[in-house]
Amino acid sequence: MPTPPDHALPDARRRRAMVLGARSLTGLALAGSAGAARALPAMLALPRPVRLALHAAGIDPAHCSFILRDLRLGTALVDWQADTPRSPASVLKLVTMYAALNLLGPDYRWRTPVYAVGPLQDGVLAGDLGFVGSGDPHLMGEDLWRLALRLRGMGLRRIAGNVVVDRSAFNLPPHDPAQFDGQPLAPYNVGPDAFLIDFGSVQLHMDAQGGEMHAWTEPPMQGFAPRLPRLEPGACGAPDGRLHPDFSQPLAPALEGSWSPECGEMSWNLAALMPPNGFVQAVLGAVFRNVGIQWDGTVVSGRVPPQARLLTTWDSEPLAVLVRDIDKYSNNVMAQQVFLTLALHAGLAPADFGRAAQVVQQWLVTQGLSMPDLVLDNGCGLSRVARISARDLDRLLRAAWRGPLMPEFVASLPLSGEDGTLRRRLGGNLRGMLHAKTGTLDGVVALAGYLQGDDGRRRSVVALINDPRAEQAWPALRALLEHA
Repeated sequence: MPTPPDHALPDARRRRAMVLGARSLTGLALAGSAGAARALPAMLALPRPVRLALHAAGIDPAHCSFILRDLRLGTALVDWQADTPRSPASVLKLVTMYAALNLLGPDYRWRTPVYAVGPLQDGVLAGDLGFVGSGDPHLMGEDLWRLALRLRGMGLRRIAGNVVVDRSAFNLPPHDPAQFDGQPLAPYNVGPDAFLIDFGSVQLHMDAQGGEMHAWTEPPMQGFAPRLPRLEPGACGAPDGRLHPDFSQPLAPALEGSWSPECGEMSWNLAALMPPNGFVQAVLGAVFRNVGIQWDGTVVSGRVPPQARLLTTWDSEPLAVLVRDIDKYSNNVMAQQVFLTLALHAGLAPADFGRAAQVVQQWLVTQGLSMPDLVLDNGCGLSRVARISARDLDRLLRAAWRGPLMPEFVASLPLSGEDGTLRRRLGGNLRGMLHAKTGTLDGVVALAGYLQGDDGRRRSVVALINDPRAEQAWPALRALLEHA
């Protein structure tokens, strides 16, 4: 069975597309296996329940790194192969988000300005409307709707020209959503975009009300015309057996098969498999129609000219809020947007992954957290080359715990048995006792965060498991946490 993505279903509609965890279809290189022989004499450093759980799961301890540390005393309760760089999967987001909170500040907001490229007179913009992308990780269709309401309040009734989208803030190669694991429809595979809308994904709903089939999307998209299944009364049975959807045409999906009113509503979270400008056009077309702005043009890429007139600006929610969304639900594309913003903020425009990694590495050095073995890649952990050691993650966790932004950092992490990617993990006696980021890929399970022990004292905990049977490691993780 493939490893399930590192995600949890959102608990509010505004987070509806945050099912963006990560997985791969092939095992990863098992870092550290060459040192297994040297590690064997130290095997007793692992608590016996952890060793027994790893053995029962068929996981080689040489493929694992663990640290469990008393934060007040600074003493390690468990320290196993902590210096070996391994794949962290989405746990790598801790490095990106900790750097972002410090470099950008918790109240940092992305600004998306809107320009008139031409005169606005008697309700008609005799030219183009321009958007300048800033890399906002959370620019949603409803935000564009509010922007459109502002424009209508300013007197805009018709756009005679096109919509120009300026994406010059980022300098990225073309993104192939199938490259990582052959799953181009998976929202976790969406790539970054300086003018990213709704995480580059849609939620498609289908239901039968009043004896008729209905299908709609969030955000609404102009031109959406699905082929609906035939309606057949009676018991639902197995919905997957009734329906055979084909999403290869995003605006005209074929929902082939049959459906019963007894089946209720079905929803799919899907990457918007269309060119970025096509997706923006479908969303803006629906938005403008809804607020009463006439527009028959197209969305084009380009630079907004210097003589354009600023009409209004959309400000995002503060970073401290968005970091919580990113870490709780392991949102890959949001993390990449933040990562690239670090390069922009440092004056390294246009931003790319190399420049962003340079900014983070240099900042870590200034904080006494130099990490020569760290490989950030795209900053989100959806990678087969990203690497970090448990030792370096533990150092970062301890620095964050002592720092002034500790409350914002810790509150962003999933809570065991309660929310985010840990909502269905580590319940029972560990419920509510652990704030930790999780990471999963095929062949990788990782966890890093803060545990409150039975004595009321806090521990830092890091676990990196790179093994073909890593998905079976959760009993061993529970044993490690209960060792505290």
